Amino acid sequence: MHSLRRHTIILSLTTAISFLIVSCGESKVSQCKNIINVANQAVEDYKTFTNGGQKTDPNTMLKAADAMDKAAKDMETIKVQDEKLKEHQTGFIKMYRDTSQAMRTFVAAYQKKDRPATDTALKRLQQATSPEKKLVSQINTYCASK
Repeated sequence: MHSLRRHTIILSLTTAISFLIVSCGESKVSQCKNIINVANQAVEDYKTFTNGGQKTDPNTMLKAADAMDKAAKDMETIKVQDEKLKEHQTGFIKMYRDTSQAMRTFVAAYQKKDRPATDTALKRLQQATSPEKKLVSQINTYCASK
């Protein structure tokens, strides 16, 4: 009887500790949600500053670049244990940084009235934002899987 009681207590403690350890780390669903929330906020900020992409004046572009820098920093602060999610997180961070840099380069060239540099910067901006659709699709697919 004493041995059975000891095993029951040990099993209960082991189960409780396991639940505590698991609950200390964020679940895949929670990590996905955090990444998606930052990505959605970046899109909303961009739309707000550019009036849905309609405004392209230098000050607007600089505000949008600041928003992309903020999105990259916010994305970096998310604690991610899942390796596949880390890849997606890294992809978003790179895209936001590249987009911000391309916007700033575009504004500098535009303000100097340097048409070739403006065209080059615009191409870089298009390249910087091109991974967005694929990244969004991949993370949505991954996060929807069990």
